[in-house]
Amino acid sequence: MKIEKKILICGASISGTAIAFWLKKAGYRVVIVEKFASFRDGGQNVDVKGYAQDLLKLMGIDREVDAKNTGELGLKYINKTGGVISTFPKGAVGGLTTDYEILRGDLARIIYEKTALVCDYRFGKFVKHLSDNADGVSVTFNDDLTEEFAMVICADGIGSATRDLVMPEYIHFNYLGAYMSFFTIPKSPEDDLWAKAYQVRGGALVFLRPGHENETTVLVSFRKERVDSIPQTIAEQKTKLKAVLSGKGGIADRIVQHLDDVKDMYFGPMSQVKASRWSKGNVVLLGDAAHAPTPFTGMGTALSLIGAYILAGELGQNHEPGTAFQAYERIFKPFAEMTQQQMSARMMRFIHPTSMFGIKIARMLTRILASSVLQKLLRSGTAKNGVNKADKFTLPVYSNF
Repeated sequence: MKIEKKILICGASISGTAIAFWLKKAGYRVVIVEKFASFRDGGQNVDVKGYAQDLLKLMGIDREVDAKNTGELGLKYINKTGGVISTFPKGAVGGLTTDYEILRGDLARIIYEKTALVCDYRFGKFVKHLSDNADGVSVTFNDDLTEEFAMVICADGIGSATRDLVMPEYIHFNYLGAYMSFFTIPKSPEDDLWAKAYQVRGGALVFLRPGHENETTVLVSFRKERVDSIPQTIAEQKTKLKAVLSGKGGIADRIVQHLDDVKDMYFGPMSQVKASRWSKGNVVLLGDAAHAPTPFTGMGTALSLIGAYILAGELGQNHEPGTAFQAYERIFKPFAEMTQQQMSARMMRFIHPTSMFGIKIARMLTRILASSVLQKLLRSGTAKNGVNKADKFTLPVYSNF
């Protein structure tokens, strides 16, 4: 059935492109605005877990995603000299690596290319003002042009500017006591298909993971008890990272050597989005704008894909926005919030020990966790590649799809 309603999606990353994909199948006219001047490739490694793997197949993109797989074999914790402390192969409990390992930009581009010819993508545009009323939403963009939409979907990330225009009173940020930064550095001969983690004295943790052919992706996180002003310039952010990593040996020193040449840096506090409500009037939140769990849960991408499918599914069978939004929130919000509970400020303190004694304890615990006996016990209680049966969440089936 063809639907004439026009929907605006803010943000063209994974959640924005995914909801565009499903909404076109449901019969909607779709406009996507993205503040960046062109499509953004690159970004950090992302894991596609649980029911999100089923959705890749349902979307018909599982083979394309697999073709872009980084090939990561698993995770190794290493010491200052590169010696291996513990090993978590692909699929191990407590590891990073799933069957679908891909860079954020690669996954988003695959979905974007499936929708580019049937959706109206507008780069270099963002919402400047909007007015919600009974008939829909009147949106003014940064070029001062105004357009009418039946509804607006905020899929523009943890710092969603569109969300903050409409429902700031519903949003709380749960700061977890750490900052993070991710970027790429040149690949070195010692970089193989194993992710590597190095705990740095002073409360920092460094991950190196396979990226594109000549690149290695880097994630640095470090303890900081309070949120303060974020360094505004790339140079200031690099100075902060150098202060955290310099003289700490191992891959920390290697990262410092390359920092001056880094151009694709993200830097900010590690926080979760806690929203008391996900919608207001004809505006609804999706992905990190609604429920950012932090990268350490490994579930951000899965939540974005699952949420997009459910929201579009409900809009496909409940064409009144309020009814669809309420159903989407009722079905999915408890699962998203439960996923957030996998990470807490206490857990962040535990995985970012500040002293060498604390690091030794953490290393001992990773050895125990990586042992074959404990892995066998843990795997027996876990189902569906990261979605536990105890979660009591079942992916809905929508006849439109």
